[in-house]
Amino acid sequence: MRRLGVLGVPGSDRETVAEAIAARLAVPLITMRDVIQAEFRAGTAAAAEADRCMRSGNLVPEDVTLSMVLTRLGQDDARGGFVLDNLPGPVFPAAKLDAALAGRGMPLDRVADVVLSDDDVIRRLCGRRVCRGCGRSWHVEFDPPAVPARCDRCGGELFQREDDTPHTVAVKLRIFRSAVTPTVEHYRSRGLLVSVDATLPTGEIAEAATC
Repeated sequence: MRRLGVLGVPGSDRETVAEAIAARLAVPLITMRDVIQAEFRAGTAAAAEADRCMRSGNLVPEDVTLSMVLTRLGQDDARGGFVLDNLPGPVFPAAKLDAALAGRGMPLDRVADVVLSDDDVIRRLCGRRVCRGCGRSWHVEFDPPAVPARCDRCGGELFQREDDTPHTVAVKLRIFRSAVTPTVEHYRSRGLLVSVDATLPTGEIAEAATC
């Protein structure tokens, strides 16, 4: 098992889990952010098209985004396997990705869904506090500062971001689940999906996702 995709709700620490899985398998971690940044640095035709779309306020076409991902997967370090962080969803359909990967002889072996209940998502995200001085993030429960509402690093005031309130998080979570459900169901129907509890230690999540 050398080619995996990773899904996860906001607050599930999906990025950290994806990094741990990639390290466990000794394969590169591939994220859309890194893919797009590399394309723009290289000044590719796909990057130019994406830039034109974004400047005009339009969505980047599915085929353009997919071509960027496939270009990255065609590089030498990914030939022996890879971990794709944050699978398609609204970016491009999972079925389109699957068809493209199969055509290149590199189909996904498994998709790990890092699951977390709505209550736990709200608990994790709404407990975040950010320092107005240095920007360091804290958590009132999981990583509290020594002095409430003050940053241990610089003494700055801590505040709760507007998008970390219970109502805002709940709304965004409903939108996210609606957008990602087709992807989850696609991989479940193909027998590739494994759901892993996001409350487990990161190492255990990575092990469960790859065993």
